[in-house]
Amino acid sequence: MLLSVLLSVVLLVVSQLLALTLGNLFAGAGLPVSISNVVTAVLYAGLAYFGLRGICQKILKMSMEDVNIPKFKLSPIWVLASFALPALVILLCVGVGGTWSVNPYAAQDVINIASGAIAFFGLAVGFVEEAIFRGVIMSTLQRRWNRKAAIWIPSVLFALLHLIGNDLDFLSIVQLLIAGTLVGVLFSFIVWESGSVWNSALVHGVWNMAMIGGILHIGSTPDSTCVVNFVLGNPSFLLSGGDFGIEASVPAIIGYTVFLLLALFCIRKRGNAVQNP
Repeated sequence: MLLSVLLSVVLLVVSQLLALTLGNLFAGAGLPVSISNVVTAVLYAGLAYFGLRGICQKILKMSMEDVNIPKFKLSPIWVLASFALPALVILLCVGVGGTWSVNPYAAQDVINIASGAIAFFGLAVGFVEEAIFRGVIMSTLQRRWNRKAAIWIPSVLFALLHLIGNDLDFLSIVQLLIAGTLVGVLFSFIVWESGSVWNSALVHGVWNMAMIGGILHIGSTPDSTCVVNFVLGNPSFLLSGGDFGIEASVPAIIGYTVFLLLALFCIRKRGNAVQNP
């Protein structure tokens, strides 16, 4: 169990670094940035997928279906939720007040940013992180211990890994750990309810596209690397997410909680249906 968890986390790091390195080489060789972003995303997802399949077959002696990675299929409720979650958080932020601004990027620059947001941060990162945390790690822990451990341990680990590479003060760390663990539990509940990481990967991926991919930035100060900025009128770290950013903010935590409760409702509804056919 420990070996599979460790190898899965190492696989995430190695496959991402390798994909980014190769993607940069392609871009340096003259491949358009937008296409390089797509190639990088495909490499990242592909390397991670085949690495996970090897871990499942050689170490865990489990199929991909056993680790919540069945054939591709999405549940309508989570397709809708994937767009509703970032929309709710954006509306909460706008409701607090602030100002919009658009950076004067050329059309090609916008295409480059959008391709990275959609292909890499959205589809690739969403799938890989869910396949590892809510796929292999969650399934392994549930097999070894129980569902509570399988939900909470990967969620806390997911939050802790986001501390790496970030220079955060104490309050920002606390806020990140709360938000990161909560969204991890949300993704775990989605997998529990649907039996598939594809649904949590979609919710995770669309969130990344909207909130961290470079298309939109919400914070107490504008970001020159993003296409659109919404600068909060209230600079409170609770609203902005502190040093980490909007993903750790109170509006984001509210959004995670709302959809976590939705997932829990669906789980209980399904359980009642099984008990009372």
